[in-house]
Amino acid sequence: MHCRIAVLLCLLLLSACSSVTRMPQPLQPPQQALAADPLSCQTRAECTTKVARTLLFVFDYAAAGAPLVQRDGRLLFTPEDAAPDDWPALHIRLAEPLGGRFVLDSHCRVASCRVAPAAVQQAYRYYLQGGACGWQAGHCVPQAR
Repeated sequence: MHCRIAVLLCLLLLSACSSVTRMPQPLQPPQQALAADPLSCQTRAECTTKVARTLLFVFDYAAAGAPLVQRDGRLLFTPEDAAPDDWPALHIRLAEPLGGRFVLDSHCRVASCRVAPAAVQQAYRYYLQGGACGWQAGHCVPQAR
């Protein structure tokens, strides 16, 4: 008799456990993608990628006719002894590997520039986001890579 009661209790416990419904987890609101600042980098990989994109930018800029920049540590710049022309001179500080920020300054060394410094800044941001362009009539024209 005790054996039957024990078996019935076990069956009763097992059936009770199987009928327990789990409470659903509350739905998490979808994470909204924040527009990341293309001039900053949070990881070493992101900074390395953006350094490579910066080099692509300065070589494409030079291929369009601007003077090639020089490098001094984390600084890329149009040399002072470069012949003044109608391309804005560049001064780019590369970001530190973690949590750094890229800084671009461009300025005209003659009375009138072929490209507005603001357009150079916009094109540089475009490159850091993975784009590329050709310089035509003072504008960055997006190109496929």
